Amino acid sequence: MEINIDQYEEFKVESLYGRYITNDSILKFKDLFSYSILGTSENNNPIYYFKLGSGKKKILIWSQMHGNESTSTRALFDALSYFRNIDKECLSIVSIHIIPILNPDGALLYSRENFNKVDLNRDAKSLSQKESIVLKNLYKDIKPHYCFNLHDQRSIYSVSNSKKPSILSFLSPSADLLKSETNSRIVSMKIITSIAKSLNNLIPGSYSRYKDDFNSNCVGDTFQSLNTPTLLFESGHFENDYMRENTRKYMCFALIFSIKSITNNSYKSLNHKDYYEIPENSSFLTDVFLRNVKVKLADKIIRTNVSIMYEEILDVDLKKIILKPFIENHGLLFNTFGHTDLNFNKIEKPFVLNENSISELMFYVDKLRIVQ
Repeated sequence: MEINIDQYEEFKVESLYGRYITNDSILKFKDLFSYSILGTSENNNPIYYFKLGSGKKKILIWSQMHGNESTSTRALFDALSYFRNIDKECLSIVSIHIIPILNPDGALLYSRENFNKVDLNRDAKSLSQKESIVLKNLYKDIKPHYCFNLHDQRSIYSVSNSKKPSILSFLSPSADLLKSETNSRIVSMKIITSIAKSLNNLIPGSYSRYKDDFNSNCVGDTFQSLNTPTLLFESGHFENDYMRENTRKYMCFALIFSIKSITNNSYKSLNHKDYYEIPENSSFLTDVFLRNVKVKLADKIIRTNVSIMYEEILDVDLKKIILKPFIENHGLLFNTFGHTDLNFNKIEKPFVLNENSISELMFYVDKLRIVQ
């Protein structure tokens, strides 16, 4: 079945919205999917699991290993909705085993780490946390043929040495220190290559790949070393899309493309070396970049550049993520570009670069945005 991009709104799960996605968010769908509880987190919150499809090819997918990385969770539910409602035939070929939120404590706190402040993606070797053990036990039980590890990446990432944002990034994790092209790694390279070919029509030049340095503490590297083709998916930043709804759409299709390539075996005919043609991501971006800002430094006034980032803060009462700007850096800042990039050369007001000046700077940012 040909994938129609224009159909997205027909199967998008509209009720799953915002950056703050927790167990409560996904429990809305317990009537659609047969949830079970695999175990509990370090703070005794349930870790849910469900399966979709009855096919012999088994795919293990987990999301929100980092609790504050929720875009891919939303995209995952959209993709599952596609297969449930549009392309049911695939579900007779694959069975998809899903942990939608591996780190429910981190999701509640909107934190990368779990309740014990441990990064679960650095716990694959020691298995010191309950969540890590739950994932490893599921892996052993189902013996998947493929693993998908879903994440979000920060807005700092660009495509190669450019100012083009990396909307999506991918990685075929290394299986050893030599970055060997093992059989499982070649398979995951081919699947990512198939995704990239499909994305060329959607977001040309706006996707990238992560560096593949081996880390035995990372889950993807571990599963790859166990001869299971493993793919890392990263949802990045789309212009003026801090709720990441556009990114969500493109990640949804990346997941659909990857699952389809497995069901129809289309990835097998591809050259895995093409994986290396996908540009690596760099970190040349900032949320707001201000050029030629007049600032007070000691006893003199100069013009300089200012980098502003947004801190994501959880409003517990509203259950909503608030973006709070802060001054990250200033100076020449070569090879730095902004998602919002503004020139202050016509603004004569001098600023003192401290916490108190950020509101004034943002006032002028808003004014310049209107002019442009």
